[in-house]
Amino acid sequence: MIEPKNTLKNLKTYDVPAYPEKWAMKLDSNENYIGPSPKVLNAIKNITIDEISHYPYYGGLYDALCKKYDVSKSSIVITNGADEAIFALINTYMTQQSSMLTITPAFSMPKIYAAQIGCEYVEVPYEKRWEFPFESFVKSVKQNTKIIWLTSPNNPTGTVIAPEQIKYILEHFKDRLVVVDETYGAFSDYSCIQLVKTYKNLAVVKSMSKDYALAGLRLGFVVSDSKNILNIKKMLSPYNVNAVAAKAAIAAVSDDQHFQKMKAELNKSKKFLTEEFKKLKVKVYDSHANFILAEFGEKTDYVYNVLLKNRIIVKKYDELGALRITLPAFEAAKKLAGLITTRDVIVFDMDGVLVDVQNSYRLAIAETYKYFTKREISQEDIKAAKNLGGLNNDWDLTYHLLKSAGTWVPYDDIVEKFQQMYWNDGKGCINDESLIIDKTLLETLSQRYILAVFTGRPRVEAEFTLKKFDILKYFSKIVTMNDVPKERQKPDTLGLEKIRTSVFAGKMLYVGDTVDDVKCAKEFRITGFGVAHTREQADLLLNNGAKFVLNSVNQLGDFIK
Repeated sequence: MIEPKNTLKNLKTYDVPAYPEKWAMKLDSNENYIGPSPKVLNAIKNITIDEISHYPYYGGLYDALCKKYDVSKSSIVITNGADEAIFALINTYMTQQSSMLTITPAFSMPKIYAAQIGCEYVEVPYEKRWEFPFESFVKSVKQNTKIIWLTSPNNPTGTVIAPEQIKYILEHFKDRLVVVDETYGAFSDYSCIQLVKTYKNLAVVKSMSKDYALAGLRLGFVVSDSKNILNIKKMLSPYNVNAVAAKAAIAAVSDDQHFQKMKAELNKSKKFLTEEFKKLKVKVYDSHANFILAEFGEKTDYVYNVLLKNRIIVKKYDELGALRITLPAFEAAKKLAGLITTRDVIVFDMDGVLVDVQNSYRLAIAETYKYFTKREISQEDIKAAKNLGGLNNDWDLTYHLLKSAGTWVPYDDIVEKFQQMYWNDGKGCINDESLIIDKTLLETLSQRYILAVFTGRPRVEAEFTLKKFDILKYFSKIVTMNDVPKERQKPDTLGLEKIRTSVFAGKMLYVGDTVDDVKCAKEFRITGFGVAHTREQADLLLNNGAKFVLNSVNQLGDFIK
């Protein structure tokens, strides 16, 4: 194998989907939801054989762009998307000895291109969300800083850098190249393009993907001093933009009426979604782009998955607890907002409620007991111990039973033996469990309520079983023994609190079959439903806080009406 240069060896590729998915709304990549001007489609339809078979001519496109942005032909160069513009700028000016300065979080491609060269890439973090950290940024300019990279509006924040701050940087660092990425600039009220006539150290990157909806044709350009443009051209192929993209771009630029109508529609959606999310106490930052950044915090996964289930894809930032949502048309925005609402929550215990564990957990308890005591134990004795409360974890229950029998065994040994019987890497008696709840009931309930699981199982075992019976998809939140400290297991209410804070919860209902389950619900001050198969068990659950007791979980649908 022939090795690449060292700077590429540990660099990850930027992978993209190979085939389109049938999304109801694709809102993860900031493409223009409205689409291009009809003039663009008409231009493409009328492309000639000569325009395809010959190398492209760019004079008409340069004329259109120069007129649109009031710049000279010598101060502009077209590129294959804004990505090529970024690539060309960095490769024109950066070396392994030089440094590049920017902020974080920001668009990832400049960092990737810098890594390809092997130059230093310095990121200044925001100090206050999401205000440009002007003072610390300026202080971070070093002697070997060659490019100062500014993105306004920024991705993923949607925020802008104040014009006076940009001018200050241009004035005080005239021996550095200041790049302003204005990929989303058409949605802002300010552009730096005219500053190119004053500052020879300025280069502005533009894209035609977001404003003119030409993402699939890949077209961008750089505006800078004519000498800079000549140098940048040295990094570009002579025919880097195809004839179809060039012709489409001329048509797009000529239809300002379509652009203004599109911008007004997206701004209407922006205002609506911002107001709707604020009603849910979700922080939405002031965006000058065709997307919004909404901080859902602990509810981020829930909202993301709700949208995903409805074939809506957005961009999730786990480290920010936020979703970046490309703005759709207004009617689509209303549909999206309608999915992110407060709903009542039904929380299920697993064992004895969703799943019959007589031949799994109960068997593992009995067999572990028998292994260490050499004696049998009845299911009635196991149930009686369970009814004492405080023994929701079956390892703890087995330890209690052994201790009560006068047999002391190290806890870890009990766990090891129990798991050999029950789990055994997914090959144990966990496979002998059967589903109690009717899938049709879950489907029906999930249309109206948020469904969740709060179980004493380890996560791997809980998800194994829920996937096995193909019911994991119905639950928006799963809380297991791994999600709460040992001292906060049921009947402690921490698990229910985690569920409440992770979804937009209205009233809550907890369905369980043990004393710990109903005590937990009572302590959390929500309605607790018990599931019992005997009068004695029903009375026990009612006496410990159950509001109602069902003979079967499958009665739940009719009962809660």
